[in-house]
Amino acid sequence: MSKLFFLFPAIFFLQLNVTQAQYHIDIHVRQMAGQKVTLGYYTSDSKLLVQDSVILNSQGKGTLRNEQQKLARGLYLLVFSRTKYFDLLIGDQQNFSVWVDTLDIQGSMRIEGSPENQEFLKFQRFIQSKNREKQQLKDAYDKHPQKNEETTRKKYLEQLKAIDRTVQDYLVPLRRGDRGSALMALVNFSVQTETPDFSKEIAENTPDREVEILRKTLYYEKDHYWERINLQDSIYIRIPGFKNKLENYFSKMLPQHPDTICQEAIRLIEKARGNTTMFQYMTATCFNYALKSEIMGMDEAWVKLGKRYYLSRQVKFGGTEENLRQLEREIALTQYNLIGQTAVELKLPTLEGNWVSLHETEAPFILLLFWEENCGHCKKQVPQIKQKLLDRFKPYGFKIFAVHGANEKEKWERFIIDHELFDFINCWDPHRQSNFQMYYHVDATPVMYMLDKNKKIIGKKLSIEQYADMLVHEYKKIGIDIPTKE
Repeated sequence: MSKLFFLFPAIFFLQLNVTQAQYHIDIHVRQMAGQKVTLGYYTSDSKLLVQDSVILNSQGKGTLRNEQQKLARGLYLLVFSRTKYFDLLIGDQQNFSVWVDTLDIQGSMRIEGSPENQEFLKFQRFIQSKNREKQQLKDAYDKHPQKNEETTRKKYLEQLKAIDRTVQDYLVPLRRGDRGSALMALVNFSVQTETPDFSKEIAENTPDREVEILRKTLYYEKDHYWERINLQDSIYIRIPGFKNKLENYFSKMLPQHPDTICQEAIRLIEKARGNTTMFQYMTATCFNYALKSEIMGMDEAWVKLGKRYYLSRQVKFGGTEENLRQLEREIALTQYNLIGQTAVELKLPTLEGNWVSLHETEAPFILLLFWEENCGHCKKQVPQIKQKLLDRFKPYGFKIFAVHGANEKEKWERFIIDHELFDFINCWDPHRQSNFQMYYHVDATPVMYMLDKNKKIIGKKLSIEQYADMLVHEYKKIGIDIPTKE
């Protein structure tokens, strides 16, 4: 079953954030009489969706309203045309009026009844003016005849830093304002905590000084990454870039190990528990990050998160019981074959009628292979497994424990003879008495696992070439250098 089946957009949970309240936004745009104004909203993954719209009357007036439902907090935009729009901040105060001249939207914008949007408008105008200053500096530097000289470069960098300091100073009172306000939440999300210069703290003669500086920097950034962000405020679901910030934390700030990812996911999810909407959003996003990961072994993280939050029914999964049952099945088929686990024992009859045990098979490394001779992929790959893996690594003790799952013994035997698979440990279980299909998630064939001498699973879901590279690396770890293949 494809992993993508379980990727549910976190925005799905926005429908839960419904309260009995009214929003009432009067719009005044003189130039747009008889035309439509749309209220859109941003999602955490920076998509734009439509919330509401109104056709303005002959005086260019109209009202966006809903008698029953309050708007979810977040960043919205009034859209006048494809190229003309303006951001609005929707907090708790949702009864206000907006006046706009489309010839100069930002300069003419006037808002009454929403002190928060009035402050947000000032904030946008200030940031835009500072961006213009920075662009002017950049243009001036590009035209400077001595721009390649160090003194010129430093001069312009200092001027840019001065603008940045002005912006930081402007934001200080905003960040210390009403802790529950939408504006404070937006500003705290937008502004990163400044990282100290640790080079000033670490002595010049410190061994591996640059590494130590980098280590302290990374730890500081990780520890302060979520500073001032209240994960119980569902406003972040409608702030563009929040999902990227969350995924960046997992991909850039943390070691890509399932235990670490799972522990951090649980820590952040639990911080959101006080808000049902945010709790479900954080669970879905963290779960999907682990599920989408291409890193081998990360399935352990989504299995643990799925058990903890979805199978326990703390959080709804996909909206239907059928989706939940499918997740439960996927977890059941994955939980027994995680990287680092001991492979489940298999005792099966061989082609000759003897019995073999996986756990009693002695080898530094074993490829556990599930296949069927009537499988098109198996017909192509099994001979390659012999050529690229067994023939190359057999001199170093490597073995292949090959489990055949079909019931046609004569065809199985003929395939072995035709392709000279005599050095495989050829066994079979056509009636599934060992239940291998559940323990090793064999929905289709071929399926391969790499085991070490203790029968620990060290590789799964890799190509033949990747298994070959893994064996070279693993043999080197035990002191055996495998010659490069010509």
